[in-house]
Amino acid sequence: MTLDVAAQQLVSADGPPRRLRCRGLRLSELARRHGFTLEGSDAEISRFAPLSGLGDRNDGVAVSYLSSARFAGLLRPGADVAVITRAELRSHLKQGNAALVINENSPAGPEIDPHDWFYTALASAIEHGNYERLASYISPAAQIHPAATVSENVHVEEGAVIGAGAVILPNTYVGAGVVVKPNATIGGDGFENALINGRRSIVPHAGGVWLAEGVNVGSSTCVDRGLFGDFTYVGAFTNIDNLVHYAHSARCGKNCSIVACAEVSGSVVLGDGVWLGPNVSVNQGLTVGDHCYVGTAAVVTKNLPAHALAYGSPAKPMAQVCACRAKLQFENAAATCGTCGKRYRLDEHGQVLHV
Repeated sequence: MTLDVAAQQLVSADGPPRRLRCRGLRLSELARRHGFTLEGSDAEISRFAPLSGLGDRNDGVAVSYLSSARFAGLLRPGADVAVITRAELRSHLKQGNAALVINENSPAGPEIDPHDWFYTALASAIEHGNYERLASYISPAAQIHPAATVSENVHVEEGAVIGAGAVILPNTYVGAGVVVKPNATIGGDGFENALINGRRSIVPHAGGVWLAEGVNVGSSTCVDRGLFGDFTYVGAFTNIDNLVHYAHSARCGKNCSIVACAEVSGSVVLGDGVWLGPNVSVNQGLTVGDHCYVGTAAVVTKNLPAHALAYGSPAKPMAQVCACRAKLQFENAAATCGTCGKRYRLDEHGQVLHV
């Protein structure tokens, strides 16, 4: 069974690629590797996911974990969920869930939390080659500096330019016309740490990075790969400045601008046309709506609605801006941009809509 997947097989109709899947690993084999007791039906594993990532997808069996009864409400019923947990938490699983019960008689069993067993199991699946990989391809029309490093399992499209000292690591897609400036690192593991085999370690990441058409990545910028097989995604014609940290599993839309020294934390979602000023920080898992303008050194600690002009620490929406970034003046819930002429209205919830 080949685990190399061509980029064309990963692209969905709406642009961002599907995740890389776990292949050839069954629950029974996972239990054998780590000394778990499998309770429930055996099946092939498709992915690893924390409780917050289970969603309602039905694309094969997901392995998750439960460390405390107070998080049991995040579980969902179904035979497509298997849960690493302790024996006393088994009753909190939902109907149909398989259990991978930690063997309390093993030397490490009582001391290692299900969270750390989960990441140990993920690391083992990666180490044993159980995850799909992006098939290698480099267009003859790409320009790669002799001092750049391009790993195996990297796809580089025509017109891409990769500068001196840049490092492109496995499972990275570099789209047509993408520019990666000198000393940038694309596709490294993000900063997720856990006890793996009893030692505090950085968790290996199973996913990749997808730089869509026309993206620019600045010098000494780091874009980390997705954690659970997903792709960290940078939308078409987005410009990322120098010295930016763009963390694992983050996603942004098209035509964004992320200015020098900004920090985009893990699993952040940026809409289309977002502007993040110098030294902006966006906390993990937040959403910044389309065409937001976030001012210099702002710290985003809550979701921001579309077209918000936000600044401060913590960042607060202070006004609304046009897609061209000019400030809007609303009267009777309507506004026309004085710079570009675009027209907007406010809906019943105060959200800005383009007319």
